[in-house]
Amino acid sequence: MKYEMSIIDMGKMVESVVNELKPNVMRRGLTMTFSGAEGPYNILADSGKLNQVFLNVIDNAVKYTPKGSIAIKIERRQEGDKKMIRFSSKDTGVGMDQATLPKLFEKFVRASGAGEINITGTGLGLYVAKQIVEAHGGKIWAESEGKGQGSTFIMEMTETKPLAEQKKEAEVKTFAGEL
Repeated sequence: MKYEMSIIDMGKMVESVVNELKPNVMRRGLTMTFSGAEGPYNILADSGKLNQVFLNVIDNAVKYTPKGSIAIKIERRQEGDKKMIRFSSKDTGVGMDQATLPKLFEKFVRASGAGEINITGTGLGLYVAKQIVEAHGGKIWAESEGKGQGSTFIMEMTETKPLAEQKKEAEVKTFAGEL
């Protein structure tokens, strides 16, 4: 798979996907919130492919939540010397048993409650999402307390400094090296 990398604002991308899916959320009688501190949340990514990941994860939350809410959040975290950006999608949907969680991102695997609420799909969406996230050097995983307890999908990516800031740092290093 070929990737066209550029610096993008992950927060704006997630907000755009949330807005795109809001009509479907409202039709289903659900509520969806989006929260996060002021951005930008810059990452180096292929915007088309990463957009596909957010669409898949958030759309799954909508499909697997027959009633209730979905909370989308974006935040910064410090992990050692790295600044990370964490996206999470927490729903009050059908949830998953603990046996399903480790296999969820494998080919053709679907959540254990899919058949109960007539959700159709190939079981490839989360597999592809994981491939894309890992190709970007990120991590994606799911958590659930069990069936009927909802699910949380979490994705972390390394924060990237804006290009202007990177250029300034390079100039400072070059200047310092000439002394």
